[in-house]
Amino acid sequence: MPRKKKVKRILLSIVALISIGLGGFAVYQHHEKQKMIEIATSKEARKVYEEYLKNKDQAAFTSKGIIQSYEVDKSSLEYNPMGGLMVRIILNEEQSLNIDFNLIDNGDGSYHSTFYTYSPELNELLEENN
Repeated sequence: MPRKKKVKRILLSIVALISIGLGGFAVYQHHEKQKMIEIATSKEARKVYEEYLKNKDQAAFTSKGIIQSYEVDKSSLEYNPMGGLMVRIILNEEQSLNIDFNLIDNGDGSYHSTFYTYSPELNELLEENN
């Protein structure tokens, strides 16, 4: 009988340790996601997006522009294994009009993007406009 109690205690201890580990991992993942959202929606990151958008569409954010608004797609955020944060922005509240950025920290609180990729639908609209 005491042997069964010992085995149960050991099993319960193992289950408790696994649960604590999984809980800690979940908290860590949530913290990282919040950090990514904070970076992607920061004033400095928005400067990168807006500068690029105005470069692609001279009349962006005006009544004559193709690009009227944008928002960060928070569900798309992920770290790039080569460095930086991958961010997708949705234009004019249309999922098919999007641009991907790779935000890199300049070390002074500002950011730059090493590349830009935009959807075929956006590319077509921009080419028609030029």
